[in-house]
Amino acid sequence: MRPPRDGADRGSMSMEMVLVTPLFVVFLMLLAGAGRMVDAQSQVDGAARDAVRSASIARSAGAAERLAQEAASANLTGRDWCAGGPVVVTDTTDWGPGGRVAVTITCDVDLADLSFIGLPGSKTLRGKALAPIDTFTYRGGTGDDG
Repeated sequence: MRPPRDGADRGSMSMEMVLVTPLFVVFLMLLAGAGRMVDAQSQVDGAARDAVRSASIARSAGAAERLAQEAASANLTGRDWCAGGPVVVTDTTDWGPGGRVAVTITCDVDLADLSFIGLPGSKTLRGKALAPIDTFTYRGGTGDDG
């Protein structure tokens, strides 16, 4: 046998759901935003790695810059989250045998669809990679021979 209930608890479950549901939805949206940022950073880092590898096997500094741009564009162009396409900066100041090449990729991630929960409209991500110059393909030129 149950003890008789008084009417004070009536509707409390509905009230709890009304108060908790918006917090749960905001939490899920924050998780979606964090997931998008982790995935985007991973793709930018991967594009920088691929770009620096392409640059390191080039035969000249000019070709290295061109190959790095092509590799980064192939990885990131067309991604709906990378607003304006990737910005690729290739550092070939240490070009030569035993030298290294560095590539920095910058991409703006569009978060406008999540802005109603307090996230900024966009966030800038950077990926940087460094690689030694391949001594077997180095030719010493600075031109655009590929």
